[in-house]
Amino acid sequence: MKLFEPIRIGHIEVKNRVAFAPTHMGQGTARGEVDDQVLCHYYARAKGGAGLIIVQAMGVTGQYAFTKGRGIVCMGELYRPGLRELAEVIHMAGSRAVVQLLLGQGAQALYRHSRRDLVAPSEIAVRVETENMPKALRKLGDISGDTARALTPDEIESLIQKYASAAGLVKEAGFDGVEIHGAHGYLIGEFVSPLFNQRQDEYGGSFEKRLTLPLRLIEAVREAGGPRFIVGYRLSGDEHVPGGLDLEGSIRVASRLVEAGLDYIHLSSGCYQAINWVFPDREGVMLPEARAFKAALDVPVICPNIHNPRTAEQALADDDADMISLSRALIADPEWPAKAAGGRAEEINRCVFCYNCVRGVIFDRVPVRCTRNPEVGWERFNPKYWPRPGSTKAD
Repeated sequence: MKLFEPIRIGHIEVKNRVAFAPTHMGQGTARGEVDDQVLCHYYARAKGGAGLIIVQAMGVTGQYAFTKGRGIVCMGELYRPGLRELAEVIHMAGSRAVVQLLLGQGAQALYRHSRRDLVAPSEIAVRVETENMPKALRKLGDISGDTARALTPDEIESLIQKYASAAGLVKEAGFDGVEIHGAHGYLIGEFVSPLFNQRQDEYGGSFEKRLTLPLRLIEAVREAGGPRFIVGYRLSGDEHVPGGLDLEGSIRVASRLVEAGLDYIHLSSGCYQAINWVFPDREGVMLPEARAFKAALDVPVICPNIHNPRTAEQALADDDADMISLSRALIADPEWPAKAAGGRAEEINRCVFCYNCVRGVIFDRVPVRCTRNPEVGWERFNPKYWPRPGSTKAD
């Protein structure tokens, strides 16, 4: 199966074409440190056979408003020991390890906090209408956010420096690379989007100026990590909102960012106003966007929203993508890759798109639980998910 053939990303080889997509789990300590549950959670997915583990989005500052609770962060030396252990356990299971770094949620943090401003490229507000939610989340009703204020140039400069410091810490901790989170309408994506970015300075007003922030972040990560450090970028192939980036515009963005030195592109789709594209009700809806990106770019393209091994294999055979990423599929069954590789696809515990995981962690601020896999969130108590020092390591 092509799904289990190795692939070259930048200067490293990944043993197969299955990635664990970055997924906020609501785990970690109250200060955002890696704990035993985080270690066992990621070890389980690496041991289960995913060749590339992209660790969930880690914030680089707590200065501005955010909605996600109890995540893991990368904000200085306090976090180095836990990050080093996380890189080690992923590598000892034979997988490559990349950290997705989050600059901020922008206006999609939705609400001002008592001690944290709600910020964005411009003065904007986000409204999520029920009809644009996945079916399982429509009971939440319409959601209207507060109006964000525009970041100043000095504040943007400070954020870039914090991002660079976080990338350096990720490198020092032993990870193979960083994925820049520019998808889903979060802060970096808002700077790129003509819908969100109404600035008329060096960070907006033209296509090239809207790319100033991500281009500077790519440069900063590359400088912090060195030439062999992987630098990936996640973006929405189409924002699916009037005035936002469409497929043609997103490919144009990706092409320019690849020229700046990216090693791969990881697709997603939509933003909060079109959150049913971020969290689709069925698999494979992002494959047409991936196909267009694959035809336009000369770096590996990773496509998410895959659940069935047959769908994954067909996507690779049809040249729609170079790799596939699994999020909820690997939450429901960490051994998805091993079962698929061993001809036991019928044994895979499948995600049923109930979105209990999303509803809990984003809207209720509780750790992810899975209706299909009762072990989720409790992996630290299962000996089969305890890291085994001295086992197979990635070269």
